[in-house]
Amino acid sequence: MKFNHWLALGLFLPGITLALDIYPQVSGSIVEMTTPGKQVNAGDILVKIDDRQAQLKLQHLEITGSIKQQAFDDALLILNQTQELYDRMVASHRDLDIAKIEHNAKKRELNVHNVLIKIQTIELEKYQIKSPISGTVKETPQLRNVANIASPKVLVVIE
Repeated sequence: MKFNHWLALGLFLPGITLALDIYPQVSGSIVEMTTPGKQVNAGDILVKIDDRQAQLKLQHLEITGSIKQQAFDDALLILNQTQELYDRMVASHRDLDIAKIEHNAKKRELNVHNVLIKIQTIELEKYQIKSPISGTVKETPQLRNVANIASPKVLVVIE
């Protein structure tokens, strides 16, 4: 089943009725959804959206990150060796400057890549819709209504 637009969550507390519209931040096929009558606590997963592609992207970033880490380590080794040669008056100041520039460039690349990994990790969290409060799931829509993108329906009601 496909879900592209939004999730409305109705919350009913003793004496107080609350209604929340919860919009998923990603679209995709729903692979798991809670069932009516189920007791849920705040933070429990109500809906899981297929995250295989996002998982693969994170895996790709992590592997690329290890390559960038190796390039940074190599640049650091070259910088240390060049510094040692410069101290013994074997390498020129220009060689040392080039090694420093290369090391700093690899360090910046690695830092940027680590931020991309953190961003993708946060993106993965968006593939799970969690309950904001504790309660009992009152109803979920019929599966044919979930995919109706022209008229979004309430996905889960918690009482």
